[in-house]
Amino acid sequence: MENKQKSTEFKTLMDYAKEMHHRYFRALSAFYAYEGLREVLATNIVGQSEAEENAKTIGKYSGLFTPSQEALRVYFFLELAKMFDSSKEALHIYKIFNFTESNLKNLTVDAFKEYNQNQPRAFLETLVNEYKGMAHKELIAIKEMLNDHKTTLEKLDKYRNKWLAHDDINKPETPSITGEEIKALFEALAKMLNSITGRLNSESWTYSHVENDVKHHVRLVVDHLRRFEPYRLKEIEEKYRINPEG
Repeated sequence: MENKQKSTEFKTLMDYAKEMHHRYFRALSAFYAYEGLREVLATNIVGQSEAEENAKTIGKYSGLFTPSQEALRVYFFLELAKMFDSSKEALHIYKIFNFTESNLKNLTVDAFKEYNQNQPRAFLETLVNEYKGMAHKELIAIKEMLNDHKTTLEKLDKYRNKWLAHDDINKPETPSITGEEIKALFEALAKMLNSITGRLNSESWTYSHVENDVKHHVRLVVDHLRRFEPYRLKEIEEKYRINPEG
């Protein structure tokens, strides 16, 4: 019965962390997609000529790009704020931190072994021998990371509550949150999650590829619409004689 209790707590924590990793990936992708849409219009990034052509293309399909860009912006802000929330009912980094701290004595190598019992025996033995576990000093490091970003988190919470989750009539001045501050929050959150899953379950998630992948996809879409969509539309016109001469 004791081992079952440990297994339940270990599994609960891993389920929490994995769900946060999935949410994190979606929010981070949305952030870089939003940045990517801005960058294809930036003369200092793509050059004057290409920026102007991209602006024409995006303007031509503004019914898609305008709401999509705003949806991406609202989504990553809301998700980032939710992942740093403090609601008792919600899943966020504080809930994961508190759950880890409260159950630290039960998050043992035996619980780890039981959680991974379906792994091949030789591989599991290797994992058990390399098991690190979570110590109180790692929890202190996570708490310090949260404190390091306290000012930005306060601005993010205010922005979420006053501008995104609600549309207050009498709003305070819009808090200034820079792209670098947003990236810093994402980076800190990844470090905290990987600290827990890495030490307890030998499992770390990497996100270093996300920015390049997502921005590349954004450029491909805009470039395709700019370069090839006119030919496709012309083929349709010729096939169905939409604009016949004379």
